[in-house]
Amino acid sequence: MKKFFACLLITLCFACGSKENDSHYRIIYQNDKEGRALIGSKAALIQYIRGGADIKIGWGAKGKKHSIEHLSEPIWLAVLDESEVIAHLDPQVLSHTDWENLSANYADSTLLQREWRVVLTTKGEFDAVWYDRLKGNIVQRRPQNHTISWFAQGNPSNRPLFVNE
Repeated sequence: MKKFFACLLITLCFACGSKENDSHYRIIYQNDKEGRALIGSKAALIQYIRGGADIKIGWGAKGKKHSIEHLSEPIWLAVLDESEVIAHLDPQVLSHTDWENLSANYADSTLLQREWRVVLTTKGEFDAVWYDRLKGNIVQRRPQNHTISWFAQGNPSNRPLFVNE
């Protein structure tokens, strides 16, 4: 009887521990600027997307004086030919960054009419545009490449999201 309760306790501890781990985001795939894998695999990321996992995407830059890191949840994901992932981020009204005080503000009210939109891929591609919502035109476009980290919370699945019948 003691062995039964000891085994039950150990089983419960492992079960609780695995549920706790599933509640955390973890890097499933990280690509360099050229889209080469640094961590994980695109196939694993695709499995998490197919499993309905919550995805977050991180990237950043380091200059001579400052660095910045971003973390965002995509509003739309697509798996292309079962080998690449593209993600669109929620359009944002960007604030002015005060690098001297490391803060942000909307003191320049003209920024409120500009929207920042971005699409990025597991190939390291990062295409950003600034869109003028009042005039209905693109103000600036900055295609670039980044090291991108793809995080997931949840479970993977091998089942495709869509199958032609």
